[in-house]
Amino acid sequence: MRVLIIGGTGIIGSCLQKTLAKNGHDVVITTRKSDARNDSTLLVNLEDISESVKTIRNAGKFDAVVLSAGVSSIRACRVNPEATSLVNVDAQVAIARELISLNSPKLVLISSNRVFDGSTELTKIKSAYSPTTEYGRQKSQAETELLSLGTTVKIVRFSKVISEHTELVLDWFNKLSSNEKISAFVDMAISPITVDTAVDVIERVLLAECDPVVQFSASDEISFFELACVIANYANSPLSNVVRQMAQDAGDNAIAHSSLESSVFSSIKPMPSLQSVHQIMEKITKS
Repeated sequence: MRVLIIGGTGIIGSCLQKTLAKNGHDVVITTRKSDARNDSTLLVNLEDISESVKTIRNAGKFDAVVLSAGVSSIRACRVNPEATSLVNVDAQVAIARELISLNSPKLVLISSNRVFDGSTELTKIKSAYSPTTEYGRQKSQAETELLSLGTTVKIVRFSKVISEHTELVLDWFNKLSSNEKISAFVDMAISPITVDTAVDVIERVLLAECDPVVQFSASDEISFFELACVIANYANSPLSNVVRQMAQDAGDNAIAHSSLESSVFSSIKPMPSLQSVHQIMEKITKS
């Protein structure tokens, strides 16, 4: 199978590329780096939609395409909604339409639990959109427009995806290892899964029949404060270095819940949040 990963150098995209290539698939990725000019890497800047579509069109036929690029910063989307919507919505839809018009490959959009307001645990797949942020609004719009393009489109919603390269986790670990203090929200829930789990879900969607919308999160939830406490233990830092903080004090909105009703896969089971965190911290401390 020939697969195109839009955003192949991100945390999810790079891990997916390695996994698919290892399993015998022909994988092409896109990147914004200007030195990318070879058969397996395309230079694509989603801010230039027409040029992006042209580059992808000229790359030949693909059996499947994963839309994994975009602006995921809540603050960036809030501060510059027009520019971020261009990338998160307009570019995704334009690329999807072009590819479907050529040969209708399976198209997979990586989406987020932020299309919901976080008012309930284990939000059901068919729940109505209720975003409370500009980022969530953009993702829900992208989902809606892409699903209208036909049955070859699939949506994969994740909660927080973490890896040994996650900036927040590394920043907290390094600061705590240096005996510095950090602040962490006590009123904002996360339901983290590892990037390896996320890739397993995406690969399953690419290779097998599935519902139009797939969701996956941890089986429970923790706060950012609880996450920070685990990181402190791995950094051999006293828990007093983790300072409790309310989201509103930092200009953010509290999120009561973040977990999703996970789609049922026989070989992929949701794990507890702390288990995901421990797996990532083991990789960080052993590297």
